[in-house]
Amino acid sequence: MMIDWASLAQVTVVTILGAAVVVVIVSLAARLLDVAHARRRQSRSRGLMAAELGAGACFLLAGAITLYGIWLIIPYFH
Repeated sequence: MMIDWASLAQVTVVTILGAAVVVVIVSLAARLLDVAHARRRQSRSRGLMAAELGAGACFLLAGAITLYGIWLIIPYFH
């Protein structure tokens, strides 16, 4: 049995980069929620809606990426 090391390395790199992208997106969403919470506590409404919408969009994007990955893995969905 021969192992294709180049393909294994490619899968490893893509997996690590994909996971890092999802982590960055979720971290950005958490940061935006923190900004919205701080503005609400200070009774400042400027940018509050934008921060909450941005956080929601980031969470939706991370969820969509995750569902797409699950769709790729499970052959029943194809």
